[in-house]
Amino acid sequence: MHQLVAMSAQRTEMSAERCYQNTERTLSNWIRTALALMVFGMAIDRFSLLISRLPGKPSGALVHSNDLSSWCGLALVSFGVLMSVVTGIRFVRYAWAYERAYKLPARHGPYLATFFALAVSVFGLALLAVMFTYTE
Repeated sequence: MHQLVAMSAQRTEMSAERCYQNTERTLSNWIRTALALMVFGMAIDRFSLLISRLPGKPSGALVHSNDLSSWCGLALVSFGVLMSVVTGIRFVRYAWAYERAYKLPARHGPYLATFFALAVSVFGLALLAVMFTYTE
C-alpha cells in the first residue's frame, strides 16, 4: 500500500512538471505570434512605399505613405507588443503560483522566458518608435 501511495505522488509531481513545461511552450508560441504580428505590421506600413515606386510614376515624385497602411501597421505592431507583455506577465504569475505548490523543474526557471518576452516587447517598442519617426 505504501508503494502505491509513493507511485501516485510521483505521478502527480511528474504531471505538474509537464504542466509547467506546457506553459513554457505556450508562452513561446504566443511570443512567436507577437513577433509575426510585429513584422507583418511593419510590412503593411511600408507596403505603400513599394506601391509608390511602381513603374509609370514620375521619378522625381514625392513619396507619401498611405495613412491607412500606416495606421494598420502601427496597430498590428502595438498589438504584438501588448501580446508579448501580457503573456510574459501571465507566465510569471503562473510560475510563482507553481513554485508555491511544487519544486520548479531542473533548468526551467521562470526568468529566462520572461526576459525573452520582455526583450520582444522592447523590440516592438523600438519598432514603433521607428515607424512613428518615419511616418510621413
